Amino acid sequence: MVGTKIRDLRKKLGLTQEQLAGDELTKSYVSQVELGRIHPSHKALDIMAGRLGKPLGFFLENGDDMRTIEVLLKAAQALWNSGRLEDGMLGLQEALTLAERTGREDILARIKATMGRLEMSQGNLDAALAHLEESLLLIHPDDHPVQAIEIANTLGMAAARHGSFHKAMNSFQQALEYAERLTTREGPNIRAEAAQHYGDFCYSQRQWVSSLELYRTALDEPQKLISPPRRAELLTRIAAAEWRLGHQPEATGAIEEALTLLPEIRGSEERAALQADIAQVLADLGRGEKARELLESSLAVFDRVHFQEGQAVILEGLLRTAESEIVLDRYATRVLNAPDSWPWQDTKIFALRVLARRAVAVEDFALAKDYLSRALAIAPSSGQRDLQCEYYIVQSQLGDAHALTHLWAHLSDASNDSSEPRKFTPRLPVISAPELVGVGIS
Repeated sequence: MVGTKIRDLRKKLGLTQEQLAGDELTKSYVSQVELGRIHPSHKALDIMAGRLGKPLGFFLENGDDMRTIEVLLKAAQALWNSGRLEDGMLGLQEALTLAERTGREDILARIKATMGRLEMSQGNLDAALAHLEESLLLIHPDDHPVQAIEIANTLGMAAARHGSFHKAMNSFQQALEYAERLTTREGPNIRAEAAQHYGDFCYSQRQWVSSLELYRTALDEPQKLISPPRRAELLTRIAAAEWRLGHQPEATGAIEEALTLLPEIRGSEERAALQADIAQVLADLGRGEKARELLESSLAVFDRVHFQEGQAVILEGLLRTAESEIVLDRYATRVLNAPDSWPWQDTKIFALRVLARRAVAVEDFALAKDYLSRALAIAPSSGQRDLQCEYYIVQSQLGDAHALTHLWAHLSDASNDSSEPRKFTPRLPVISAPELVGVGIS
C-alpha cells in the first residue's frame, strides 16, 4: 500500500525513481519499495515524503484516525439534520485536524466542502465560499471526478446566493465539463444531476428557456441509466419551467409523468422531498387539494426524521395552499413557535405576511402592522423590499401622512429587488464518508 502510494504520486509529479531517490537513497531501493518487496525505514519514508510534497502521515496507515473521521462526519450530518449547526461544525473542525495529519487531500476536500455547505445553510456566504473554493483546489478531478463535480455544484449554489453570478455560472459549467468526461456506469446520472443544478441556477435567474433546455438535456440521457428519483426531479423542474413560460398543457403532462414515478422511489425521505416539489407545481396549476395531500404526507416523514429544513419549506407550501382559516392558523401557529434562526426565518416571515394580509382583508390594520413589524425585525436587509412596501401601505391606512412618500422612495430605490419563493425542496444533506479503501477498516 505504501509502495503503491509512492509510485502513483511520483508518476503524477513526473519524477523518475532516480530523482525521488536523490543522494540519500538508490533507484533500486525506491523500486523495491514501490513493488512492495521491502518496507521503507522511517528515515527513508521521510525523505521520499518530503520530495513528494506530502506529510509523513499520508503514507502511514492510521486506521484509528480514519475511523474517527468517519464517525465525526456521520455525527455532523445527524447534528445538521436536527438543526444543531454549531455542534456539527465543531465535529467537522475535529475531523479536519485528523485529516490534516493523514495528508489525504481528498478527505480534506470533503470536510472543507461539508463545512462550506454548513456555513451556506447558516447564511455565512463569505465563509462558505472560502471553504468551497479551497476544497475545489484540493481535489484532483482526474482522480476523484465525482467529488469534484459535487464540490463545483455546491460552490455554484453558494456563489449564486452570494450574488456572484459570474462565479456561479463558471462553477456550474465546470461541474458539467467534469461530468461530460465520466465514462463510468454512474456517468449518465451524474451528468443529469450536473445539468439539473445548472438549470436550477438559470431558473433562479428567471431564464426559463435556458433552464428548460438544461433540464431536457439532462433527461435526454439514456432513460434506463437515469434513476427514477432523478427522472422525477427533472420532470418536476420541466413542469415548473413550462408553467413559467405559459405552456400549461406541457407543464401538466410533465407533472403527471413525475407522479407516476413516485411509487418507484424506495427511500421515504427522498420520496417526501420529491412529493413536495411536485406539490408546489400542482399548486401553480390550480390543483390545491392534491398539492396539500402530498405536502402533508411529506411533512409527516420529515417530522419523523427531524429534518428541519424540509419541514420549514413544506410548511410554507402548506400556508400557500391552506383551504380554510382553521388550517391556516394551525400551520401559522406551528411556524411562529419555531426559532427565528435558520431554517425557519424565511418561513416565519412568510407566515407573518400571510397573517398580515388576512388582517388587512378584515380592515384590522393595527394587527396587520404588528405582524409586519415582527417580520421586518427578523428579515435580512436583502429581503425587506416587499415587506417595507406592505408596511407603508398599512401605515397609510392607519393615518400616517408620510407613509406613501416613504413607499414611493422605497419603490424608487433600484437597489431593492423582490426575491423568488423557494421552488424546490432541499434534500436531506448527505455527508459522504471519506474513501476508506486500504486503511484497514472492515
